[in-house]
Amino acid sequence: MSKTLFWYVFKNLVLVFLSASGAIAAIMSFGGLLRPLTENGLAVSQVGRMLAYAMPAMTTYSYPIAALFACTVVYGRLAADNEVTAIRAAGVSLGPFGFGFPALVLGGIVSLLSLAMLSYLVPAMTLKVERTVVSNIGQFVVNRIQQQHQVRLVQAGSQPLTIFAKSAQIQPPDPNHPNAQVVRLESVSIVTYGRSNDEKKLQVPEDFYIANEAYAYIRQPTGDENEAQPVLLSATLIKGMKFPRSVIGGTESKPQGGVSTADFGPFPLRSPLRENSKFMDIGKLQELSKHPERSRRMQELLESLTRMDQQTEYLRYLQSQMVDGTGMVKFKSLNTGHQWTLVPSKPPVFDKGKLLLPGDPSAPEGVRLIQQRPGQPSIETAGREARIRVYPDAAEKRIPVFVEFQDAVVRINQDQAPRESLERSFVVQMPESIEAISHRGVDDYLNRTDLPADQIQGLYRNLLKQNNSVVSEMHSRVSFAISCLVLTMVGYGLGVMFKSGNYLNAFAVSVVPAIVSIVLIVTGQHICENVPADLRPEVFKNPKDLGLFVIWTGNALVLALAVVLMVRLRRT
Repeated sequence: MSKTLFWYVFKNLVLVFLSASGAIAAIMSFGGLLRPLTENGLAVSQVGRMLAYAMPAMTTYSYPIAALFACTVVYGRLAADNEVTAIRAAGVSLGPFGFGFPALVLGGIVSLLSLAMLSYLVPAMTLKVERTVVSNIGQFVVNRIQQQHQVRLVQAGSQPLTIFAKSAQIQPPDPNHPNAQVVRLESVSIVTYGRSNDEKKLQVPEDFYIANEAYAYIRQPTGDENEAQPVLLSATLIKGMKFPRSVIGGTESKPQGGVSTADFGPFPLRSPLRENSKFMDIGKLQELSKHPERSRRMQELLESLTRMDQQTEYLRYLQSQMVDGTGMVKFKSLNTGHQWTLVPSKPPVFDKGKLLLPGDPSAPEGVRLIQQRPGQPSIETAGREARIRVYPDAAEKRIPVFVEFQDAVVRINQDQAPRESLERSFVVQMPESIEAISHRGVDDYLNRTDLPADQIQGLYRNLLKQNNSVVSEMHSRVSFAISCLVLTMVGYGLGVMFKSGNYLNAFAVSVVPAIVSIVLIVTGQHICENVPADLRPEVFKNPKDLGLFVIWTGNALVLALAVVLMVRLRRT
């Protein structure tokens, strides 16, 4: 094939390819904006940034269809104008290294460019798009409240948290919470849910919080997006009440009065910047393929497990102090400097993440909590029974403690005020022994024998899902790049045989093989990540091999079609 003929065909291929790629990328970029725009209420500046960040990724994703379309159109027009007949009469072969050589070169260039962009540029730009959507968690909460009057958040450990409110507004920064965004909520209700390691099990509400208004403090993560840095949500409730689902110390669920409270949380939430293998460059993917436990998915799960361990160990520590020690526990508040003394009448009982202080029938005030304030009268809170909850904050090395009383009375000097129920809270320094738990690794939990079997199985399942996700992402990127080369040869064969330069006809003919290839790649990735919940050896089968087979099936089918077309061209 002469240079003149090669450049004549190749330049036309490049022009049509660039035009088609730009048009398809623009349509895909605008289409990708619809969901975040309608769900999150993006600002104009966010829309502009998202379009700028999305274009490189969408351009890369348009390459297979654009290359196939360009070859179909250009070679179809040449065939329709009988130029292919003239070329054959001049002795030029219709094989891939003859008249199809320009298409082969275009496919090779597009494949290499696609692989390079998918390895480095596309992950970085896709991550920037996601960051733009969740760059302001406070505004995200406000937008959801304004649109739907509710926002559903997910706690670390797959525990949902739902906030209902009449309205919401962003507030100026609070000097007492310098690293947190402040959101004012009006007529607010908050529903929390208990622990559950079974993803398919129905989530049962645990506590209901209501208040005239509340100030939510949202501490966002900073630093590397792949580190485990959960968002911490806490709130100050104005005229707040909490309605526990079950009676303190009881075994059966029945209605009870609300508990006056002014504090909520802190609760760890999953980072809004979800971890996705599509956000990782090839270097990060290779690292996680060797060490999947370093992923944020695993670190976030590990954070949840260590937080539960810290909670349990601290409550066990308090329990031992009350049983083996003097019968009382003293606390030093970090936020106020006050001294708190807890005096139970009976040994405490540990139950599902909380410490129950049962009452004594002969003593109507079986539990006492004394708050000593320098230069001011002490405040004594007494009740028939109480429940202690703690929420360890490893990042700040502190533990908020909540003591909930039933049939309570508050005394200051000679004055006293009875309360059906009341909650007191303070923040204490995290002991070094409790802080050390945060350094436990994934292997430490997988090798433990004292954890529930479903918890170990859940950890192992997430480890498999993470590994399968990384491996399938690497295979899909290579498969996607190779599809550009194979599809150009399909486009060449279709164009010469179809003999039409009509754009609509060419698009209709060429889009089917490209869609089949792309759909199978995406389907294969989903199959790899769909690890079943039952990991028993007799029934479990890792879906990774099947997923990888499907990822490459699209290329195999398109390659078979290309071979058939090349054989038919050589015979004509």
